[in-house]
Amino acid sequence: MSPPTSAGVLQTHQLIENHGILIRDELYGEELVHEAVLVELLQSPELQRLRGICQHGVTGFLGLTPQVTRLEHSVGAFILVRRVGATIEEQVAALLHDISHTTLSHVIDHALSKPGEGSYHEVHKTRYLKTTRLPDILTKHGINQNVFEEELFPLVEMPSPQLCADRLDYALRDAVSFGKLSMEDAKRVVGSLKAFPDATATRRLLVLDDPHVALHLSRAYITADKDIWSSPAHIDMYQRTGRVIGELVAAGAVDDQVLWQVSDAEFWALLRQLANPEQLRAIERLEEEGIPEDNGLQLPQCTKIRTLDPDVWQGGEKQPAPLSIVLPTWGAERQQYILSRSQHR
Repeated sequence: MSPPTSAGVLQTHQLIENHGILIRDELYGEELVHEAVLVELLQSPELQRLRGICQHGVTGFLGLTPQVTRLEHSVGAFILVRRVGATIEEQVAALLHDISHTTLSHVIDHALSKPGEGSYHEVHKTRYLKTTRLPDILTKHGINQNVFEEELFPLVEMPSPQLCADRLDYALRDAVSFGKLSMEDAKRVVGSLKAFPDATATRRLLVLDDPHVALHLSRAYITADKDIWSSPAHIDMYQRTGRVIGELVAAGAVDDQVLWQVSDAEFWALLRQLANPEQLRAIERLEEEGIPEDNGLQLPQCTKIRTLDPDVWQGGEKQPAPLSIVLPTWGAERQQYILSRSQHR
């Protein structure tokens, strides 16, 4: 048995006898993985690359926010769908849902995405996958290639503000890491999680069975959005970093293929090496000044305002209902938050 290795802030992986992997996650406990396709994917260079990619881009890399990684988040989403009984295909879809994320995560959107375009890693996912062995691994194990399209798997991906494994894992992982939700409350959320009507139904949903747990999660989610995900100060750092990267790519100094080949640390060293004096000063300001005060900073018009309205299903009910229906006060609270954030644009 090999020693455990860190996958991020809240998770470790350990190779064990009989070609298995033991995942220890502070949110979810232990998960033993023995299925050959999952073990091979977890050990693949493509997934291991995500160990060096911070979920929060420049603020994570510079140590200004917790260094939650794309790997621990991807594995977390996988564990969530596995726990509610998802098929092996849906488990693979969850594990691979962020596979095309570039170095520095969403910072690259500010560098290279065109106005109105989706996230850079999503737009260029097919191009990236052609450079990997992942399609061959799936074929070897008889897994359909449609697992690369996570939107086909409702437990993995659903439109906001519904619950899905992607949204729930980053919500719990960030809220706990940033001190917006206690570990005890996060575990209550996990304990309340179910698939309705079951994990293989065509119109399946991730639901919570306790409206008060759902409310606690939803409030923590909008607090994290206000203070982190749609914080003007955090976005300002993303924009300034993106400006330098965009200039270097436009000048031909950086080939965008490298965005899928290196860790955040390696890419930052490359930026410093290739930057002209003005760009280097911008990089050094980011390093030295940290997250700015957000007084007077406006939210860009395109900024997502994130909220949750999870479906709640209590055993005696025929159908789940959004929390805003179960607790109408939450509906009003959520709408008030959206209005208040919109006024900052």
